Amino acid sequence: MADASGNNFEAEPLKGGEAEGGVSKEKSCTEKLGCSHLTSWRTAAFLLSLFLCLAVVFAFSFILPCPVRPQYESTWNCTLPDAATYDFLAVEDANEDKVLDVFFIYKDSKASRNTCLSEDLSIPCLVLTAVDGTNGKKLWERPLAAEFDWVECGVKGLGRQDTGCLVAHADNLTAVDKKTGVIRWQQSRSTVMNGNLPLISLSDLNADKTEDFAIISYNPEAASLTPVPSEVVFFSGKSGDQIGLNVLADWKRVFGHQQFKTSSGAPYLLLLTKSGLYAVSLQRLAVLADLKTELKEEKSWEEKSDKSTGLISLYPSDSLKRVMVYPGSGSPSLLIQTDSSISLLHTDKLKIAWTTNTSSLLSAPTFGHFNKDGILDIMIEEDIGNKTKRVLVLSGSSGAILWEVNLLFWTPSPRPASVLTLNTYSVFMLWGQSHENQTNEMQSSFLLHPRYSQLMLERRNPARNIISFKATLLERGRHACYLVLTGPDGRQHAELGETDPVMLTKRKIKDDVSESGVMGVAVDESSSKELKEAFYRLRFSDALF
Repeated sequence: MADASGNNFEAEPLKGGEAEGGVSKEKSCTEKLGCSHLTSWRTAAFLLSLFLCLAVVFAFSFILPCPVRPQYESTWNCTLPDAATYDFLAVEDANEDKVLDVFFIYKDSKASRNTCLSEDLSIPCLVLTAVDGTNGKKLWERPLAAEFDWVECGVKGLGRQDTGCLVAHADNLTAVDKKTGVIRWQQSRSTVMNGNLPLISLSDLNADKTEDFAIISYNPEAASLTPVPSEVVFFSGKSGDQIGLNVLADWKRVFGHQQFKTSSGAPYLLLLTKSGLYAVSLQRLAVLADLKTELKEEKSWEEKSDKSTGLISLYPSDSLKRVMVYPGSGSPSLLIQTDSSISLLHTDKLKIAWTTNTSSLLSAPTFGHFNKDGILDIMIEEDIGNKTKRVLVLSGSSGAILWEVNLLFWTPSPRPASVLTLNTYSVFMLWGQSHENQTNEMQSSFLLHPRYSQLMLERRNPARNIISFKATLLERGRHACYLVLTGPDGRQHAELGETDPVMLTKRKIKDDVSESGVMGVAVDESSSKELKEAFYRLRFSDALF
């Protein structure tokens, strides 16, 4: 019997019906049913999680709105008949669509007279205007009392934790909100003898959690005649109220100023005088105004200061014309222009790095990358007589001439501009007339590609009085364009009704390529095609330089 049962077990080895100890087949089936029940729950959980994931994807894809990138017109115009304008163009994002908008100011027009009257302003009045960078349509207009002195946009702390525009006009200082055009505050300038461009402070001087600013007072027209007193008055960015005391300074023959920050972060005021370039610390001025501040001072500079006036001599010269902050890397430097030269001053040791002799310059120098050394180069325009200008690119490292061309020009001649590319070089844009285009009816804009420096693109334009010109990017890394403001000059035309209207034009830089001819040495069909294709391939950078 025992043998029979054993043979029986071995005859069906795969069935395994009974485990050791006599466990029945029915129990094994029950276990299998339990596993099947658990597997069903796992499947249901998997399907439920899959359904939830699909629902989330569906919600984000179809229900929730995706960000829409603004669509812009490559070219637009904003035209104002019967108006005059001023040399001012600024770009700020006014409507928060991530595209920069354009600010300019004009005096009266037929379309704006009701706007002036609505604010009880006499005609003509000033109108500060913001237009949409995508299509040129007006976002807002702010009428202001004439006459116009200056305007600066991008001023921090004007009523909010944001930037705004500060306008000096009539006897007023007016802070305008860049988003709405609403006046944040308006104050009389009676506390300032002769307010010039504002000096923007680097800190909150009156503990109201907004940045403040100062107005520097001097008379540049009298700088070459009799000395006039200078004055510094500090104002609250939040309210426009004066803060601290008036600072009367013994600064003689001042005709210009520039704000500057040393490598250690110490803020200084640079003073352009008929005897040279000087500096004075903002810390000293704030203390004299009885304001508590933690502004820094540069120890090496202060050791050379005049203890009575606080002035530090940086560059003695009796022919000083212009000073610009050189925005290169490393230690901050200053580009100094005189009647006959341009020099680069390193401010860490107050030593001249290089000097290049020049003739009379027609405009302020322009910075950009021309060669491959990673150091900013400088484009200048010299007047060489016979209505001809020589355009030069100087090496930022040595002052040597890297490139030059002669062009005809008219007065005033718009300053050149540059736009940085992702390939670490800049594209330069300048204005003039080629010698093949010697007509009064046409003027040209030129595009210079540093890698094809023997050639230039030339686009001829109808002759207009260009008041202001700016090349920029209206979006991060894209939308490279240039802005041209033309029309009667508001500072020279007391009477309106000129034949030419005020016109603000935006053009995409690459759109000029197809409309341009090629000028230069050995121009042929192959080189022209290669140059234009190089411009089409450009990708632009929104970095400063």
